[in-house]
Amino acid sequence: MTQARGYGLNAGKVYTNVVTPKDTWCNFIVDSTNGNGLGTRSLKSNGYIEAVFMHTSATPGLSPGGFTNPNPPAGYAVVVFKQGYNYYLGGTSGQIVPLTSPSTTSVTANNVYVLTSLGTATTAQLDGYGIPPGFTPAVGAAFVASQTGTMPGSSTVGLPGVPKTLVVTAVGDPNTTIGNSNVGANAGAQMILQLAAATDADTTTLVAAAPTNETVIGLSFSHDGSTVTIDGL
Repeated sequence: MTQARGYGLNAGKVYTNVVTPKDTWCNFIVDSTNGNGLGTRSLKSNGYIEAVFMHTSATPGLSPGGFTNPNPPAGYAVVVFKQGYNYYLGGTSGQIVPLTSPSTTSVTANNVYVLTSLGTATTAQLDGYGIPPGFTPAVGAAFVASQTGTMPGSSTVGLPGVPKTLVVTAVGDPNTTIGNSNVGANAGAQMILQLAAATDADTTTLVAAAPTNETVIGLSFSHDGSTVTIDGL
């Protein structure tokens, strides 16, 4: 069972060529081995998305509303909204990829790193290695090393990971699965996304590819929630 939520949290005005734009943002962590059987975890959407299902090696599990993961193949995601819409307008995506070598202590000038431990290093010491001045050093902060050497105070860094999937596209026509006849029993709009990557470094051919586990994926979706239309929007 699911329950739709109302849009309009910004309590302001958005001027577009669509009468009732409804934009939904979310992020989640890819986790194909998690025991929840969803293929993902830590979905954040302010309660507007019921579930993001991905491939799982565990027994397919249930979303909070009681909907079963259909266990799509690797490289696909099923997004289940909590309400229906009139038209799908488009969307965007972004990724935060897991770091490699997260316990590195040596850095090279002009390379990019991410702080993984502060150790006993002071702000001044870390500023000297490239942390932008004016910010409090924190785990997760990215910076360009300003010198070559060993990180101070036993602090450590990680090397940026490379995304395994580069292109996210909708599969089929999302408008055909946009208005469920029984939202309470079946949830709302659904759409399938394909996450694609090159087969290897020497080709530009893209194939569906599962993101590396622990990748944080952010998605935004734009829908038209009005019944007023001039030329299809």
